[in-house]
Amino acid sequence: MKFIKPTLIGLSVALALNLGGCATATDSTSPTAAKVQSSPLTYVRSVEGIEEYSLENGLKVLLYPDASQPKTLVNITYRVGSINEYYGETGMAHLLEHMLFKGSTNYKDIDKEFKKRGMGTNATTWLDRTNYFEVFDANEESLAWAIGMEADRMMNATFTEEELQSEMTVVRNEMERNETNEFRMLMSRMSSMAFLWHNYGNSTIGARSDVENFPFEKLRAFYKKHYRPDNAVITIAGRFNKEDTIKNIEKEFGSIAKPATPIEALYTVEPVQDGEREVNIRRVGDLPYIGLSYHAPSGLHADAAALTLLENILGDATRGRLQKQLVETELATAANNFSFLLKDSSQFLFLAQGSKDGDIKKLEDKLIEIAESIKEHPITEAELKSAKLTLATQAEKSMRNVTGVGMELSEYIAKGDYRHAFYFRDVVADTTLEQVQAAAEKYLVRSNRTLGRFIPTEKPVRAEIPSAPDLTELLKDYKGKEVASAGEVYDNTVTNIKKRLVKLDWAEGTKVNVYPKILRGEQIIMNMHFPSGTAETLTNKATALSFAGSLIKLGNDKYSKEDIATRLDELKTSISVSTSAGSTNISLKTDKTNMPAAVTFLGELLANPTFPESELEIMKRSSVARIESQRNDPSAIASNSFRKSLYNYPAGHPKAYVELDQAIANVNAVTVADIKAVYNSHFNINNGHIAVVGDVKAADVSEQLHTVLKPYVNNTPYQHLGTDYKDLKGALVSTETPDKANSQLYVINPIEMNVKHEDYLALTIANKIFGGSAFSSRIGSRIRVKEGFSYSVGSGMNVNTLDTQGLFYAYAIAAPENMEGVIAAFNEEVQKVVAEGFTAEELDLSTNGFINDRNRSWASDATVNTVIMGASKKKEDLAFYDEQIEQVKALTLEDVNNAFNKYIGSMEFNVFKAGDFAKIAAQEKATK
Repeated sequence: MKFIKPTLIGLSVALALNLGGCATATDSTSPTAAKVQSSPLTYVRSVEGIEEYSLENGLKVLLYPDASQPKTLVNITYRVGSINEYYGETGMAHLLEHMLFKGSTNYKDIDKEFKKRGMGTNATTWLDRTNYFEVFDANEESLAWAIGMEADRMMNATFTEEELQSEMTVVRNEMERNETNEFRMLMSRMSSMAFLWHNYGNSTIGARSDVENFPFEKLRAFYKKHYRPDNAVITIAGRFNKEDTIKNIEKEFGSIAKPATPIEALYTVEPVQDGEREVNIRRVGDLPYIGLSYHAPSGLHADAAALTLLENILGDATRGRLQKQLVETELATAANNFSFLLKDSSQFLFLAQGSKDGDIKKLEDKLIEIAESIKEHPITEAELKSAKLTLATQAEKSMRNVTGVGMELSEYIAKGDYRHAFYFRDVVADTTLEQVQAAAEKYLVRSNRTLGRFIPTEKPVRAEIPSAPDLTELLKDYKGKEVASAGEVYDNTVTNIKKRLVKLDWAEGTKVNVYPKILRGEQIIMNMHFPSGTAETLTNKATALSFAGSLIKLGNDKYSKEDIATRLDELKTSISVSTSAGSTNISLKTDKTNMPAAVTFLGELLANPTFPESELEIMKRSSVARIESQRNDPSAIASNSFRKSLYNYPAGHPKAYVELDQAIANVNAVTVADIKAVYNSHFNINNGHIAVVGDVKAADVSEQLHTVLKPYVNNTPYQHLGTDYKDLKGALVSTETPDKANSQLYVINPIEMNVKHEDYLALTIANKIFGGSAFSSRIGSRIRVKEGFSYSVGSGMNVNTLDTQGLFYAYAIAAPENMEGVIAAFNEEVQKVVAEGFTAEELDLSTNGFINDRNRSWASDATVNTVIMGASKKKEDLAFYDEQIEQVKALTLEDVNNAFNKYIGSMEFNVFKAGDFAKIAAQEKATK
């Protein structure tokens, strides 16, 4: 949870590190839930605004109300993951997660219902838990439906063996995607080497042979065994009627009987590691990686807080030891460390990315030295103070987002109790320097190390891993802190926004838009857009401009980058500055108390930036490494292929495609003088737009911003950089990527279209039906659901207001042997629409989905601020968005079918694909 640092570092890591098993069952009867008379919810306790209840059947309920947030989260967490899988069952928890979207006894086609209700929904599986969630505009009927649906699929999921066979190929494609990623491969192999017995060493996605071969009856038995009320916690957060919600939970979940069989206890404990281990991967790739894994205690143990602080001290991107000693010394192009402090003994990891021609042995030796010489180079008070400030700021910011907190609690529920999130935050704040130093010396030792290398082409000192403490005893007197201040209840409708929106003009040309509204935690959100330059003034300037914005926060003649990072933490503020060919964009997020100081500090950052040469060199190396990593990646190759073929801009134009070698040369040639010159000539407020939302007075915030921005006026003209695409007339470009398990497809064609075009909304809905969903769209249901070819498939449009030319595109990933099947299925679905058209049901679902998507996105104040900014840039009245909704409601089936046939059905598709197709052709030839 982000109170301190995400336990789930990210999907790429979550899919790479993982576990395997401890549970099976043989009962394969149909999963019809036993019903009893509904029992009432019993109040248990309240911690920092979260109210805990329980049912007699063992279900725990967490209610986290916040009426100021116009959306609702339903998140149900089951304490089942890879750790519960027996031999031969790896991947079962993850595959079961996929199958629970196939419907249940009383909720048949849930994907259509999600779409109709505008629900954002997904599920994730990891080591100790699986969670399913829905986020939607606050609506009591939708909430009641979601509660009923989750209760029904807890016990009555109806997936069939035929559906399992189709979905297994989707999961296999997910595996193939992971096998294409060097980072994921390395992390997975290191975990397997580090854990000899505990299932934390298995991959959540499972072994291919297991996923392909385990019997259907085993999956149903696994479902029946682990999906039960006493193994689940349901969290409801955001805006909802508490009394009605309690009644619905009692009605839907209270009637489910508690199984007579107790939940199986797991007992495997990983023994103390008795010597360093290492694993090497030699595969096609672009850059080398070095990884280190050290066994660490449970996330419930007292040492976990010390390790969390140590993680920040070592891995902070600005102040961390890895950054200072590896990246800034040019040994690595990137370096980080992270911990997985889970229910059982876990891992503390390091990862460093080398350069193509760098000394990888020297990097390896230095990384090990940093990790294992903390006794000789102790942690300092200054490092600890900085880490505590950063983590405390993260914790405070996270509490402003109630639905986000509701999601993040899943990780602590998996450990045993949601309250540990708050308790752990407090323990971190009280951890001493001696505790951090002791933890580093205790666990970061040679005998406890697993070394991993991704290679393109003595006397043991043991670390005893303590057992987890008694969580009940640990938390018995814990009360939590005060609830964060709530925002006001004021929905973001066009009418409401226009009632409050204040528009101000600066003499220099910038337009300021202020939407006064009290946000949770007194948050203030600012977005600024300053366009400047023409195709002529920006010729050969794109690379220099791409560095300017990022360098502004890395030091000037008044502040070092460390000073800047610390000051932003002190102000509880985030500032980002990005520059590109054509504009400078600034975002600032702070709170009401710190806003004046934050704006002043922004002014100090913008004034006389020095663009430190040492930081530029670091960024250049990182940029070169990023470009190099594209040489063998199917997705990057296919993307570069269509941009090279399609873009019709002269060399040097800021939007022109640049070959990889030339891009590297451009990066290496950039100097500080180049960046200063283009920044000084192209950063101005002549044509700017600013949007602010929060509890502010419009005149005051405008004056504060004007004070710090008024110096930036120059004579550089501005002209929008329009789109220019070639008419390729059915191009087919296929690129070989040897030894890559996954392949990438792009179908992409120019269209004469913009947002104001009379056909825009009809074509938008047509595309939504055709490829807007990975599950229920025409190509999604065909290519992913029916054929099982692809994990990721869809289509879209890239269209704006200012240009008359846009793009239609479709995409898919697949195993190389399935790519021709993907292309054939895509073409067949296009022709089917041309011949038969869409259905009235599809039109209804997609128009409702469009409207619900709009309403759901506008529930975010940050999104609304972006909308206000966009309206200012496009000189539109906000009423335009209400008019769009009415126009969508008025669309007929004929309108949508005609739009599809006119723009998509009549296309000569340009096809760009990349993969190891030669290997498949050779295999097919060998079998003939």
